[in-house]
Amino acid sequence: MKRKAWSVSSVSNLLVMVAIVVVVNLIGLRLFTRADLTENHIYTLSKASRNVVANLEDRLTVKAYFTKDLPPPYNANSRYVNDALEDYRSYSRGNFVFEFVDPAKEQKLEEETQRYRIQPVQVNVMEKDNVQLKKAYMGLVLIYGDKHETIPLVQNVENFEYEMTSAIKRLVSEKLPKVGFLSGYGMPDPNQDLRNVAMALSKHYQVVPVSTEMGNNLIDPDVNVLLIVQPKETLDDWTKFCIDQFIMRGGKVGWFINKVKADIQTSTATAMQLGIDDITRQYGFVVGNNLVMDLNASMINVQQQQGFFMITNMVRYPAFPRIVDINRTLPLVKELQELTMFFPSSVDTTPSGKGKVEYTPLFQTSEFTRLQVGRYDINPMNQAKREDYTGGKKVLGLAMIGDYASAFQGKPVPHPKDSTAVPAQVQVMEHSPQTRMIVIGDGNFLQGQFAQGGPNMVLFLNSVDWLSQDDDLMSIRSREAAIRPLKPDLTDGTKRTVKYASMFVPPALVLVLGLSRWTLRRNRRKAVTI
Repeated sequence: MKRKAWSVSSVSNLLVMVAIVVVVNLIGLRLFTRADLTENHIYTLSKASRNVVANLEDRLTVKAYFTKDLPPPYNANSRYVNDALEDYRSYSRGNFVFEFVDPAKEQKLEEETQRYRIQPVQVNVMEKDNVQLKKAYMGLVLIYGDKHETIPLVQNVENFEYEMTSAIKRLVSEKLPKVGFLSGYGMPDPNQDLRNVAMALSKHYQVVPVSTEMGNNLIDPDVNVLLIVQPKETLDDWTKFCIDQFIMRGGKVGWFINKVKADIQTSTATAMQLGIDDITRQYGFVVGNNLVMDLNASMINVQQQQGFFMITNMVRYPAFPRIVDINRTLPLVKELQELTMFFPSSVDTTPSGKGKVEYTPLFQTSEFTRLQVGRYDINPMNQAKREDYTGGKKVLGLAMIGDYASAFQGKPVPHPKDSTAVPAQVQVMEHSPQTRMIVIGDGNFLQGQFAQGGPNMVLFLNSVDWLSQDDDLMSIRSREAAIRPLKPDLTDGTKRTVKYASMFVPPALVLVLGLSRWTLRRNRRKAVTI
């Protein structure tokens, strides 16, 4: 009798559980939600992505060309992409559709991938105890009306949302904003020295050179953002006038400037006279004529002669400050945990600016700094003692929003640098509408041996986005850049303790838990026996 009652109860419980599952699934068809417990919610579409896809005015079709049965870890990429596309579809109000296809199954599909410039890659596959090469497709094409954008290879899913959302923005935009690099005066060439940053920018902006050395024309009004990256020669009055009037028109400017020219190979450094302080003071800032040294610095390899041998040692190099004091109030740098500057100069605000400007420091050094002015010693083996680093924190990055007064108020229009050009017949604009500037006391981190990508690249791209007021891309890119460095003041003993604790404590806890459960069960059995 008891056995029959137990059976009826079990069946009833089973039916209730089945009913609950069915109801939950029916609700899930109507309502969409998820719980993402990661710190930056990296498995959930950002608000910016949701807004972009929700505002689609026409159907966007995504064709994901993925080879089936890929080996690990590539099979996980396919699942991640599928889940992400499902999220885009859920927020699109019906204007986002996608499909997965395997190009290997049809010749027509392979020809289609070629038209969209999606090339196969070779991956290692274990078959019958042998490692074999397999041709694999892992790309997407986004089609919107008569336009399309291609993501040729999804090998790393960490920045997939950024790539997707930026591709959608490009498709729906009628015209890309124009970003100009000021040329001449020893500044790096965007097509050579700044090739990496120019290529990254070209995905979202129209990148153009801006020259003031020929003719008598001001900067093209179509330019939205002007970037002034590490000039090494004095700017003439005409060029400064062009910059000034660009700002007065409401243009945004990014200043990436060192005041010291340094060569780490020869350990030599000299001051640069750029001739820009007269106009920047009018806007409310000045880049110091100094070299900022910081005890909290990056490590470099230094070779030393010892007898007949060259020995390589790692030394801390104060001329390469490691920045961890970063402002968290601006999305521009909110998610960045660490930056590295190279031979930077300080950025100071000046009360002589006649506009109404709001200043927000972006990042600064540690309090253990010293300034080199006039004479510079950058030899990594000749650094001063710790007690000499008493300069306090120095701001190296500054964001500014406001209206500015012209540095050419009441002055005649300068003659163009081009001696063959006729004087410009223009009216001096004396006040700007509200506009934006970013000032960073380092232009080295964008180019050559110093361009390391990672957080520094994110800083630069976010700076351009902030200047152009494209907060969508900035918020997505920033949350992919989070790293977790150790605190700079940790001792070697503490680091070793943390290292070995993370290695041995978790397994020890599992063993203790298992032993405790085994002991508890044994005691219960003994009690039952007694």
